[in-house]
Amino acid sequence: MLFDPTILDTLWFKSFGGLLMGPVLGSFTTMLSYRLPRGLSIISPPSTCPSCKTRLGLRDLVPLLSFLCAHGKCRHCGAAIGRRYFVIESLTTLACLAAFLGIGFHAMLAPTLALIVAAMTFFTIRFEKKA
Repeated sequence: MLFDPTILDTLWFKSFGGLLMGPVLGSFTTMLSYRLPRGLSIISPPSTCPSCKTRLGLRDLVPLLSFLCAHGKCRHCGAAIGRRYFVIESLTTLACLAAFLGIGFHAMLAPTLALIVAAMTFFTIRFEKKA
């Protein structure tokens, strides 16, 4: 047999899935929570530095790692990047990891991940409106 289906139920594989998808969905969540309240398109323009407006490259867009490697600053102008990005991506990653570990690779995983993104976006927007 080429592929063993029981690998999907192993702890390491579910953890890998959660730690891979979590930051990606966290990055999407930060984009949604920034653009939606401002009436901006979620499709274009591509991500830019809020300070210098430089279009961010691939190495600037790696969730969590880019923030840590750049010490929380724009690689181009040196302006501070809000901690909100790191916090939202981290919390979304933890929620996705919990979903992967609790549900596994089953039919309810995709709707659960969509619900996590929707809830994180909603609560981020609500929290930032009150702050």
